[in-house]
Amino acid sequence: MLKYLLLILLCIFSLNQKGAANTKDINEIDNCLSDLNYEIQKITNSYSKKLLILEEKLKLIRLSMNKQNKKETYVQSFIGHIILRDSISQLLFLRTAEIDKVRYSKGIEIIKILYEKSLALDHHFTTVNTLNDMHKISNPNNFKEFAIAKQQFEYGMNKRQGFNLGNILGENMYASIIHSMISLFSNSDIRKSDKTNMLQEIECVMDFTLQMYNDLNTVYFESVYLKKGNKDLILDLEQLFTDYTNPIKYKTSLNECRDSDDWLTINLHLDNFINRLKFLRSSELSQLEVSNMQIDLDFSIDRLLHFIGTYNSFINDSRKFYEKFAIMLDSYENEDLCNEKIPQDFITLKKSINLTIEKFDHTYRPVEITGSKMKQLLYGVGEY
Repeated sequence: MLKYLLLILLCIFSLNQKGAANTKDINEIDNCLSDLNYEIQKITNSYSKKLLILEEKLKLIRLSMNKQNKKETYVQSFIGHIILRDSISQLLFLRTAEIDKVRYSKGIEIIKILYEKSLALDHHFTTVNTLNDMHKISNPNNFKEFAIAKQQFEYGMNKRQGFNLGNILGENMYASIIHSMISLFSNSDIRKSDKTNMLQEIECVMDFTLQMYNDLNTVYFESVYLKKGNKDLILDLEQLFTDYTNPIKYKTSLNECRDSDDWLTINLHLDNFINRLKFLRSSELSQLEVSNMQIDLDFSIDRLLHFIGTYNSFINDSRKFYEKFAIMLDSYENEDLCNEKIPQDFITLKKSINLTIEKFDHTYRPVEITGSKMKQLLYGVGEY
């Protein structure tokens, strides 16, 4: 009894783990964006209190200046007014710098997540059936029943009228089937009833391979096309990372950063960048450099959003391809009648394609960044 209870608990745990994994895949970037919104609100609220105090003081000074009659007192109030305005301007800049730091940091997290998704997808495409696997499923020469029947058809055939296929045509599906039919019907040593029985033995094999040969080849070649598209996507993402981290002077490639788990070093470079930005702004040494640094940050985030659009398009297109694959492989009309003759690899392929469609909805799901989430990344605007 205890043994069965343990088995039941193990099954429940496995299902929960699977559900948790799917939830993690779906919510990974959503959680990242929720954290971004939280951090933006936290920074905004922190600076709002300080700004409110300074703005109240500024309002009082303005009222005082309007009532001042003495020149000296007015000048002192005016100087105080300028100092307060500068202080407010500096606080607004510091708030923007802190928000930009969070936006940029979350951008790195999104790149990291997308890279893992793209690598996982690349691994999936690599494990998709090879062309040889597809031929094994769709060529009747690879079926034991057909190979035996071919030998029987050709045995005792009129040598003067018959002919043998060469190695190349012998492996060709269409040539092999035509040759086998000619051999069967032209072989006078085989009785009509035996020919009927022989044909019944291989009719499912021939029907399946003739109907599914082109579809299986389409699945293979379009999978290769998708794999190449994903390779290009990975290269684009690696280049994006290089361009994204260039302003903060981080020179390690995305692949090397991932392999060495060097993400904390990026944060150090970002801290140095933001600290220099604050220093230049407060000291007024080079406002042009401040402006250029700000533009570099904004441009990097803008490029990330552009890539997200490219990633979403690829995932959506890939899912449509796999939906088409599923429809094509489900279109075999005689699957129930020929169930015993259909190769197990074909059944496995169908299951794999349906599983991949589920993964496109979970593991590789497009990144939904619209409305307020788009504003958070683009402009650092939180939800209030």
